[in-house]
Amino acid sequence: MKTGDLSFTGILIGLVLFGLSDLLAIGPIYGGVIGAIIVGIFVGKIMGKGSVKYAFLSIFAYNLIAWVLTFLFTSDGKLVLQSDGPSMSVFIGSLLVLVFFYSIIGSFGAFVTCNLSRNEQGRGL
Repeated sequence: MKTGDLSFTGILIGLVLFGLSDLLAIGPIYGGVIGAIIVGIFVGKIMGKGSVKYAFLSIFAYNLIAWVLTFLFTSDGKLVLQSDGPSMSVFIGSLLVLVFFYSIIGSFGAFVTCNLSRNEQGRGL
């Protein structure tokens, strides 16, 4: 699978998991961590070596897309977007920190998956 297709597939899987966690009323923190781990494992298993970078980019991209769509199409998001400048910048800053946190967790999942699959291939299992 090409890396572009893999990144696009990772973004789609992440968006589906983001929507599923919202549908099941799982908190956004827990849903984001679970989604990041699943996408990281998927990218690490399919790609192998060099998967950490693509997992990070895929998770970062789908989180940005999902949060922007959430703010544009929900009443709570529109309320946040209409708030004052300082409170808006603090909220967006904390959201970006959260997205980086998810991306780091998912890339760690890709790293672990890649190393475990490499170890299994080396042992002949």
